[in-house]
Amino acid sequence: FYSGADGGCSTGADRLAHGDLPWVVWYLQQMKLYEQQHGVRILDYFDLHGYSYEGVSLTEAGDAAMQARRLRATRALWDPTYYDEGWVGQDLNASIYLIPRMKQWVSDNYPGTKLAITEYNWGGLEHINGALAQADSLGIFGREGLDLATIWDPPASNQPGAYAFRMYLNYDGNHSTFGETSVQAISANQGNLAIYAALRSRDGALTLMIINKTSLALTSQVSLAGFSPANSAMVYRYSAANLTAIVHEGDQPITASGFGATFPGNSITLVIIPRLSVAPGSFGKSTPENAVVAQPLNLDLSWESSNGATSYEYC
Repeated sequence: FYSGADGGCSTGADRLAHGDLPWVVWYLQQMKLYEQQHGVRILDYFDLHGYSYEGVSLTEAGDAAMQARRLRATRALWDPTYYDEGWVGQDLNASIYLIPRMKQWVSDNYPGTKLAITEYNWGGLEHINGALAQADSLGIFGREGLDLATIWDPPASNQPGAYAFRMYLNYDGNHSTFGETSVQAISANQGNLAIYAALRSRDGALTLMIINKTSLALTSQVSLAGFSPANSAMVYRYSAANLTAIVHEGDQPITASGFGATFPGNSITLVIIPRLSVAPGSFGKSTPENAVVAQPLNLDLSWESSNGATSYEYC
């Protein structure tokens, strides 16, 4: 909102000298003007940093109160009703609403510019609490359409925070990933049981990331719409029960309308639901998770009845 020349926190001479525009609005307008005048884009990404002002960033997990605050802090990325619990919310009486606000600034002032948050950190990466916050933020980045994000001071490879990345990028040790096309996923209580969903192009699977931010096991019905699932799904989980590995759980039975399951406290659960494949000779069978979904066959069949045949079948 305010430039460094004005101290960064209030309106001053610099902002007033530029039409009393928020600093980033003026910046985007100048970049657009340059392209119009010179025929070349010199800005690829509109980049801000995203830290919590609640004392959780770049810290250890802390006590129960701090851990709860950390899991709420990710709402600053997307929720217009969430006011930062630090000085930003208290002193400025405003929501951060970071990614949608960035998208609106770009839409209004320089369409086509990609979005980046090249520094962020929720802290607690040595603890399951930080892993939950990290997994939540990755889900938010995908759902909200952020193009690029880089964590500042990333976790060591053996810390829980690193397993949050693996849940999306290498959950099985063979570099299998969460889907890349975000689809709508709504939780009745995102603060307790967050859910993110995406379709995976290589096999058509629907991937669900479900994060239990509470210390209690939560049982929930997960409803599906607009997707034809196979009758079972693979389940991978990272939780406080085992901080050294992502566990391949037993398969989850699936119906056309969804499934019910219990999600352990302080856990990140990935559910991989294959798309139902219907092809000649395999009606009702599910496609393996690592296979290409069969496409409908356009068959041009003809037969001669001169030999007395009255029907035919495709084998």
